[in-house]
Amino acid sequence: MKRTPHPLQVVMFFVMAVNFAVWQPLAWWRAGAAVLMLGFGCYGVYELRRRKRTASRQEPNEVE
Repeated sequence: MKRTPHPLQVVMFFVMAVNFAVWQPLAWWRAGAAVLMLGFGCYGVYELRRRKRTASRQEPNEVE
């Protein structure tokens, strides 16, 4: 199973969070869901950057 999320999946989490936050009426559970989705989106960005950093470190070793 691939642990790195697809970049489109990360973007969609942010879009869904904004959609939940601005959709009327704003209930407490919608605000909670928006915060949760923003957290998942931030974690996805972290995973993407970490995997990219790890892959860039491994490339020079593979060339030799």
